[in-house]
Amino acid sequence: MREALGSYRVAVETAVIVAILIGVRALLWAVGVTGMSTTPLISSVISGGIFVMGLVLAGTLVDYRDAERAPTDVAASLYALLRETEAMNRIWGKPDMAAARARMIAVVTSLRADITNGNTRECQAAIEDLSSTLEELEGSDVPANYIVRLRSEQAGLRKAALRVYHIQREEFLPSAKAMIMSVMVIILLVLLFTDMGGLPESLVTVGFLGFFFIYLLRLLNVIDKPFKAGHQRTDDDVSLFLLTEFMVHAKAEGTEALPPEDLAAKVEELEEQLAEVEEAHAEGEMDDAAAALEEVARRVDDEGGRRGGA
Repeated sequence: MREALGSYRVAVETAVIVAILIGVRALLWAVGVTGMSTTPLISSVISGGIFVMGLVLAGTLVDYRDAERAPTDVAASLYALLRETEAMNRIWGKPDMAAARARMIAVVTSLRADITNGNTRECQAAIEDLSSTLEELEGSDVPANYIVRLRSEQAGLRKAALRVYHIQREEFLPSAKAMIMSVMVIILLVLLFTDMGGLPESLVTVGFLGFFFIYLLRLLNVIDKPFKAGHQRTDDDVSLFLLTEFMVHAKAEGTEALPPEDLAAKVEELEEQLAEVEEAHAEGEMDDAAAALEEVARRVDDEGGRRGGA
């Protein structure tokens, strides 16, 4: 039920706005403002608005698809770092895997904190902190080409994090969005003061076209910021489940033996805990989202360590 409501959240909010417009149109008709007759010019204005909105929506979707790749790139680089360092630890006894896992998990929690805060760059510092693990390897017997490979994964993390920051900050053609808003207002005003052949026809036209244009405009606002956290998240936002799943894998060796259904349940549990922290931060109940997310990860770390040692 929650997923269904999440999928139709924008539609329901749009329907409320459209209902108000229909009420305004009915009120205007009741006081005698039936409006002007339909003309080919009105049809051209509506068609032009649809064309412009479709053009901007297509451009925004390209950025949205690019945003969907960022969590995958982060997770892939973190998995590579985790498995490579685990193998090196088994052969050469380096690096310190407890510290390495903590630093990798910090990349995920700090990225979520940056998304929650909206104006911080904690993830960049967490990525740079991975250099301590790599420097530990440089002082060991690990071949240099292995370390170079890990450096390249660290560079990939920097690139993916910067992509998230850029997409979150930049808007796709703000002037075009302003034009869309202007055109939409003009079209809605024209519909409110146009007689489509009678009251029923006018109300249906206002309802259908109003829902179409307002829904598209709200959809643009949703996908223009593809990463959200806490209560602001919807089904339209880019999912971070791969990063949460990585946290579960990285917490302790004992979690690797979990069956797929138990792993999925653990990921869901951790995701709910992280979402609660993000919602609490959004509501002003806590100031430091990064520290709170780290605390959630640490608690599950302890649980995983006790389970692995049992």
